[in-house]
Amino acid sequence: MQYCASHDIKFTRSRPYHKNDQAWIEQKNGSVVRRLVGYRRLKGQIAVDTFAQLYAFARLFVNFFQPSFKLKEKVRRSRRIVKHYDAPQTPCARLLSSNDISEQVKARLHDMTETLDPLLLLDPIRDRQR
Repeated sequence: MQYCASHDIKFTRSRPYHKNDQAWIEQKNGSVVRRLVGYRRLKGQIAVDTFAQLYAFARLFVNFFQPSFKLKEKVRRSRRIVKHYDAPQTPCARLLSSNDISEQVKARLHDMTETLDPLLLLDPIRDRQR
């Protein structure tokens, strides 16, 4: 907490004494990590090394090639809550369209996008899963 305060980092999730905040953090575990490795408990250094290799490829695939919806607004209309979403975009595309990211970072992301191939990423992901 002190590190974040000294570096001007604002907390958006996981507040103290709010036990239901964990669900926000765990949602990516369910949609990404659990889908890749399942629910089994991994033990040993070999499993750790394999998972690290799997994650290195999977993070590129998820961040550059898997579009996701982002909640734009939530409006209560009588008893109902109506949610409006942005068009699906990859996390990389969201960063590239953001005004908060420097042009230098955008250039690096754009270069990475051009060098990556989703089909070439899937082979090592499936290999590590086995």
